[in-house]
Amino acid sequence: MKQKREVTYANRPLLFKSRRSLSLVASMIAALTISSANAKDYKVELLVFENLNASASTESHAYEAPERMKSASSAWAIEPTMLNEEATRIQNSQDYLLKHHYSWGIESLPYQESANYNVVETDSQGYIKVYADQLLFTNIDLDYKGFRLKENRRLKLNEKHFFDHPKFGLLMQVSRLEKAKELEE
Repeated sequence: MKQKREVTYANRPLLFKSRRSLSLVASMIAALTISSANAKDYKVELLVFENLNASASTESHAYEAPERMKSASSAWAIEPTMLNEEATRIQNSQDYLLKHHYSWGIESLPYQESANYNVVETDSQGYIKVYADQLLFTNIDLDYKGFRLKENRRLKLNEKHFFDHPKFGLLMQVSRLEKAKELEE
């Protein structure tokens, strides 16, 4: 005959008939802990646009293709919501041509584990990584029509960050990912 273990919770006794029941409860608590960690996920939104008034600049160094960054997780595409107004302004501008509007979600992880966002288009290719090592950072290595932008920068949540090259530019914003809101949309 198996012994019953008595555990009190909120002044009420709970009876576990076996170790299996106890491990099931422990698994449920672990799942709740994991879901609360997802509240720290980030939403990243990025605009890539061409400067139509750029001079005939050329790369002044030996060109190297973008390098793949280390990654132990993956990003997932989500609907863009943060930079829509800026995208419209760029589209209506005579000085710039909006080329791409990306939006993705990532887990809040340190550099080695954080996901790469892979850009694979006919006119642009490269990698973008947003990661959290106490502070928020991004590493960008992007080729646009043979011109390369490579930059590492500290980011602030909910602020717009501009990355400039004579031929093209990037506008990026990072915020906390609101799971419930994203799922409704």
